[in-house]
Amino acid sequence: MGDSQQPVMTDDFMRILHETEMRVRHSAHAHWAATNRMDTLNRVTTIATLIGGFLVSTLAALPVLYKTFYTPHSDMLNAALFIIGGAVSVISVMQAVQRWGERSQSHFNAASAYSSLRRKLEILRLNLPASAAQLSVILEDLRQLGETAPAVPEGLWREAIRAAKD
Repeated sequence: MGDSQQPVMTDDFMRILHETEMRVRHSAHAHWAATNRMDTLNRVTTIATLIGGFLVSTLAALPVLYKTFYTPHSDMLNAALFIIGGAVSVISVMQAVQRWGERSQSHFNAASAYSSLRRKLEILRLNLPASAAQLSVILEDLRQLGETAPAVPEGLWREAIRAAKD
């Protein structure tokens, strides 16, 4: 009688398990891609701001340090100073408003959480006979993570689904 109490894995259970694995896999891929994209944007804009700031400082110092060089080229150098200064201002404002560094960290945390759920699902699949209650817990964790994880841009989401299928 003890053996008859062991739960039977139904087709519905296996379908839900497979769909959950795919959802977690896609989400993890999408968040890793978003992490990389946001981190790249953060690094590029930081470098551009630093280089631009250096160029603006150098151009602003020319009239003081090299008056003989500056005087014949003042119109061109002032225009360059204006253009580079404006570009640096726009880039730094974009960086402040978009908060790519913070968003990268947020996607990193979500990707790590989805990867952790994926490992739990792999362990669950290895212990199938006693896993119905564990799947319910994982589904609840997935629901909570879906509520707190940042949104992934649509293009990155589609790329993640294609990457997960390969």
